[in-house]
Amino acid sequence: MLDCAVITRNDRFWLPQSVSIQMIRKVMRLTRDFTLTSELLGVTIEEAEAAYEGWDKAPVMHGYRVPDRQKAWQAEELIILGQMWTRGEQAGDIAKTLKRSRSSVSGKRRALGLPARTQVSRETAEKHKTELRNSALKSSKKTLLTWAQASVLTRKELRGRTYRVRCCRNLVTITCMARSDKTRWNEAANIECAHRYFALQSHHIIAKDFLLTSDAIRSHASLEECIPESRRKKLDYFICENAISYIKDRGIFRRDCNVMEGARFWTNSKLRRISRRARNSRRLRSLVAAYDLAA
Repeated sequence: MLDCAVITRNDRFWLPQSVSIQMIRKVMRLTRDFTLTSELLGVTIEEAEAAYEGWDKAPVMHGYRVPDRQKAWQAEELIILGQMWTRGEQAGDIAKTLKRSRSSVSGKRRALGLPARTQVSRETAEKHKTELRNSALKSSKKTLLTWAQASVLTRKELRGRTYRVRCCRNLVTITCMARSDKTRWNEAANIECAHRYFALQSHHIIAKDFLLTSDAIRSHASLEECIPESRRKKLDYFICENAISYIKDRGIFRRDCNVMEGARFWTNSKLRRISRRARNSRRLRSLVAAYDLAA
């Protein structure tokens, strides 16, 4: 149960069922797609592929095929269902987002075998949070924490620890500095955050999945220069394929900064060589000025 966080809403509490190999295999049998399985259950594609190995009479994974009938569920709708259910949203809220009935969403959730939830008392919920916290604090600082474990720790308790980001197709982690509340982003986390921004996901939702503040997410996205041009209403979910299409259509690519080692940024200009992060650095001000003069 170390991967299960307590869901709280209107002073009511639920505990979701743990994702098992049998659950992953059931979803794969119905969808025939590793990526869609990972989105529906909140696991990585690698974990889905591991569950597929050694499976007697395993189905052929030819990709999801939309049933030929009215109101059939599209792959994008299933992704939204999986992401919102993993985050603890209620069936009614998911139904509003998908513009379907509540019974349709609940029925699809049961048919796919997504983790069920058990309503518990406040005492049981607090006991589970304590178990998550104790298991995280007793583990070595080199141990990768689940999102559920990290979510019950304070910023001070997270120092020097690494935890998983929620709702990612690939393994994405955030590492906290040992002597401060700052975080260290690896390239996988940078790309994940950028894709979510390009897909117009709300920074509030991104912050919850990364266990950071909204201001920290916006600041990081600004330094990475991955703010999308569109001013449409931000979404509670994100479709990775939409982000990839956005990047491709606008000719955006990721480039190394010429004056700051290890700094990379997003741009659609082949002439830009210096990142915003480097230009904002006082330490590199003279180097940036010299580079601009030479250019």
